[in-house]
Amino acid sequence: MQLPVLDRLILKSKKPSRYAGGELNAVHKDLAKARVTWALAFPDTYEVGMSNVGFRLLYHALNERPDVACERLFMPWTDMEAALRAECQPLFSIESRAPLKAFDIAGFTLQFELCYTTVLAMLELGGVALFTKDRTRDDPLILGGGPCTYNPEPIADFFDAFVIGEGEEVVHEISDAVAAWKKTRSSRQDLLWLLAEIPGVYVPSLFRVHYNPDRTIARYEPLKPGYESIVRRVIPDLNLVPQAEKPIVPFMQTIHDRLPLEIQRGCTRGCRFCQVGMITRPTRQRDPNEVRKIAEKGLETTGYEEVGFLSLSAGDYSCIDGVLEDFFDEFGPENVGISLPSLRTETMSPHLAEQIKRVRKSGFTVAPEAATERMRRVINKGNAEKDLLHAVDTIFEAGWDLVKFYFMIGLPSECDEDVKAIVQLSAEALRRGRKKNSRAEINVGISTFCPKPFTPFQWDPMISYAETQRRQGLLRDELRKLGRGFKDLHVKPHDARQGALEGALALGDRRLSSAVLHAYRCGQRLDGWTEHFRLEVWHDAFAICEKEHGVGLEFFAHREKGEHEILPFEHIDCEVTKPYLWKERKKSLTEGATADCAYGDEYCTACGACDYEVVDTIVYHPSDYRKQHVDKPELPKERTLLRMRYAKEGVAIALSHLETMTALLRTFRRAKLSIPHSQGFHPKPKVSFGPACPVGTESRAEYLDVEL
Repeated sequence: MQLPVLDRLILKSKKPSRYAGGELNAVHKDLAKARVTWALAFPDTYEVGMSNVGFRLLYHALNERPDVACERLFMPWTDMEAALRAECQPLFSIESRAPLKAFDIAGFTLQFELCYTTVLAMLELGGVALFTKDRTRDDPLILGGGPCTYNPEPIADFFDAFVIGEGEEVVHEISDAVAAWKKTRSSRQDLLWLLAEIPGVYVPSLFRVHYNPDRTIARYEPLKPGYESIVRRVIPDLNLVPQAEKPIVPFMQTIHDRLPLEIQRGCTRGCRFCQVGMITRPTRQRDPNEVRKIAEKGLETTGYEEVGFLSLSAGDYSCIDGVLEDFFDEFGPENVGISLPSLRTETMSPHLAEQIKRVRKSGFTVAPEAATERMRRVINKGNAEKDLLHAVDTIFEAGWDLVKFYFMIGLPSECDEDVKAIVQLSAEALRRGRKKNSRAEINVGISTFCPKPFTPFQWDPMISYAETQRRQGLLRDELRKLGRGFKDLHVKPHDARQGALEGALALGDRRLSSAVLHAYRCGQRLDGWTEHFRLEVWHDAFAICEKEHGVGLEFFAHREKGEHEILPFEHIDCEVTKPYLWKERKKSLTEGATADCAYGDEYCTACGACDYEVVDTIVYHPSDYRKQHVDKPELPKERTLLRMRYAKEGVAIALSHLETMTALLRTFRRAKLSIPHSQGFHPKPKVSFGPACPVGTESRAEYLDVEL
């Protein structure tokens, strides 16, 4: 039997489960019956996009509405892109395999500046004109959201509008506006003017940019009266953010393959390099009593074996100890674990480590960022060397074999001794760790600092590619000096080639669109993947930009800006004021400290993020958490070995043997079947599967053995 074209292309791809769809809890609606149709587009591969909690939240929030249909699109890997082009097939959605062009709205999540060429690839592959000026009423509205929209100017020519800030509420207002417009015969331009009435929506075509003779920005001229600046959208209370009762469960192993649960949004620790810590203020914690309910419901409907407690630093969540203790009391017997994102060194405690290891040892990542006390004061990190060493002692003493560190090089005022100290401090941590655990091992990830909009360092230049290479060389030399006794210290600098490009795109203006377009036309996409990044193409692209506009890589990435220079994102208001950021920059020069305002009004720094009426800090006290008592039934002592036969048909033929195994084990969890697990720090269910059935092959006689 001849398979449909897309089925054939999917099964011939390197990873068919990226495109097959059919995941548990995916929402399937009739697009023709919806008032408004959304394509949520993520400009990276499926496994990256489905790890993004914001992307998943918006998908379920939109599909909660009976009049809206929302589907997902991702960038295909290069083999699949080539196959689609060869067969003249458009980029298609996961749910109904509808082409991108068939939707009313395409909303792109812009998480990282190096995704910009991928956006263009997806537009062109979807049959949509690249430039907003070339689109007609019949084309989808192209929206952007996510952290990159705080300076979307380098890609402003390609987008109809951007959502500034948090999108859970504004997507419904946009849906209503588009639905109303569809009933009229108004032009596409009329729709853009209508969108500009929605708070938090930025329409780039409604601004004209004027430049000074020195090529800096003179001013942004609004073409719509009263549209001088766009103030970010913010959800005042995290408890108001709708949580999916039935989250999607991908077949493919994603980057973060677990149930995501956001326990805290926003951070006011005040790290001066951190954009997310500025643009997501103030701190808003989720009610700890709700955290447990959401986790319970999510596990029941997904069968996941791990929950990710998401926050910029989960250790800052004030009720973390009580929530973890109750969680493991209830779900520990079912071998459900917890994963915490990067932790601050000072929040690591023996109690935290002991709780996490009750089921399995998920990885521990701590982020000192800088290795000397001076540099930590410069960036206002708020912790000390003793905090890191204490955290390492705690983790290795609790039985972990591996800890991950994250540092940065290239921070303002950094000198060679600060760079070398990264290796020296990591080596000292390993020495101490070996006293607690002879198998101790430390992985050290080192990125190159990139100044970002709405941070105190947005005026600072970033170091060049050559200087990045030199400082990475210092790290290698220092590691070599340690000798063979430190083979368990792994220092891994990030790709030096990408830093300056990221910096230019983060701080650039509309003139950079020519560079992005040229790079795409020369074949660039998936630039965040090292194997696809070509520095020479981007150098050519910036050279063309400089030839056309007189500005290039040096102007945007490696030039210090003055206090009163008009920045490309001057007309976007994240509510943290420019004077506050400049004051913080000056404090960095004197190594001054700024306190965290989350735990008392007396620490308010007057940054501008709170209005104290609608938006204010929400932090719970440990006493706010009501400890739960759960009576768990005793597990049966006698078990029966069963041999089960199952079929692998339909969408399942796109799954590998490992993906099939994972899907079945999660089915057993949802069915609340009690399956014994192996002992140790990484317990596995005792299930024996038969020989692997090849991808693309149907079978009605697959077998597994399980004790029940």
